[in-house]
Amino acid sequence: MTDQETMKPLIALITSLLLCSCADMRVTRTQVAGGGSRGGVSSDSKDYGNGVHMITANCGVGAYGPKAIYIRPFCIDTAVFHDDMGTAGEAVIRKALTPVQFAQDLKEQLEKLAPARILKDDETPRTGWLVEGEFTVVDSAHPSRLALHVRVSDVDRGMVVYEFDMDGGSHGQWHWGSVRSAGHGRAVHFDLENAAERIYLVLETNPFKYGKRTHLALEE
Repeated sequence: MTDQETMKPLIALITSLLLCSCADMRVTRTQVAGGGSRGGVSSDSKDYGNGVHMITANCGVGAYGPKAIYIRPFCIDTAVFHDDMGTAGEAVIRKALTPVQFAQDLKEQLEKLAPARILKDDETPRTGWLVEGEFTVVDSAHPSRLALHVRVSDVDRGMVVYEFDMDGGSHGQWHWGSVRSAGHGRAVHFDLENAAERIYLVLETNPFKYGKRTHLALEE
């Protein structure tokens, strides 16, 4: 095998990683109530030189360990919605079904934290966390864009513990797409899945288990 043939798989791998990194969701403006108090903190991605400044009554300890997680399909009635993959009539239906798909995606992700369930219209949670919010932009054009607002409430204490905005999409993704983006395909489905995963990553303390030991402790 020549050097050129050897480099082809490597180049393909590096390219795919770069493309994957382009298509994602990011958390922007955030509000945290804290784990044991009603004292709050708000931050923005532009504040403090892209840092985070927190002053809370409970030393900044956040809420964690919910007994259960309940998901209410996100509101979408006032969202800017654009679907370039079908007719105008289909777009109306797709807009109405987008919260349903996202709730299902979110349930699959958040049940890694605790038992998760999607609420029906006439249901209200009695314990655990309630996750709800609103879509602000759902655009399947190329490049795609998804923007939404997320609220996580502690039902037992009757307070919002985490609240944040999210924004993202395919960005500079190439037309053939990648694992995390559809390119010129059904980009919204990828963006919804990416957003659901990002919410899980935000709420989990160590999702990738960094630093966990699989062997005995280090010797002195």
